[in-house]
Amino acid sequence: MSELVIFDLDNTLIKEQSQALLLNYARKKRLINPFFYFTIMFWFILYKIGLVKNPKKIMEYSFNFLKDKSPRDFEKIIEDFFRENLKLIIFKEALELVKEHKNKGRKILIVSNAIDYIPQKVGQFLDIDYFIGTRLETKNNKFTGKIEGDIIYGRNKVFAIKRFIRENDLSLKNSWGYSDHYSDIPLLEMTANPVAVNPDKELKKEAIRKTWPILIFKETII
Repeated sequence: MSELVIFDLDNTLIKEQSQALLLNYARKKRLINPFFYFTIMFWFILYKIGLVKNPKKIMEYSFNFLKDKSPRDFEKIIEDFFRENLKLIIFKEALELVKEHKNKGRKILIVSNAIDYIPQKVGQFLDIDYFIGTRLETKNNKFTGKIEGDIIYGRNKVFAIKRFIRENDLSLKNSWGYSDHYSDIPLLEMTANPVAVNPDKELKKEAIRKTWPILIFKETII
């Protein structure tokens, strides 16, 4: 049975918050208006400093601009966004780490709170086997403006990973986990080899307490 390696996305594989960058891209392309954008950014700041614990409402508000658009419309936005922005901020150290794990025959999974189109696109570029992300609800091939089910955040990541492992006949034995955010402590605790990458204050404190390795990624591939 293949060993499993689990990566968070934001500030772990890539620099910065992918969804904040996507919304800024949407603003520049006039897909959303400036007032809408800056309202969202205010809520993102509150989330970043820990004053907002559950970002589901923020995400539903943020992606309401896709309501009545088709998945294909969004795929085109993501393709352009990845080429013009996201591709440029993949950490070089993360790319090398992914290659190292793949060369050892390990299966790699991205698990992210981001809308699943984003980790999917990053995964395709990095030749990563699997991805899990938050899903947007669709009806009659149109987005409804709502999140489908739970967001993939905190302990919901653990539940999603356990379900994924059952469905794909994988195991957490000798597994690896990489993340930057304190909300992923449950994810890291479930792996055999937890690693804090660019950790926030709370995760750094926990990593030091539990003697987990700490990696600092700085250089992007472009």
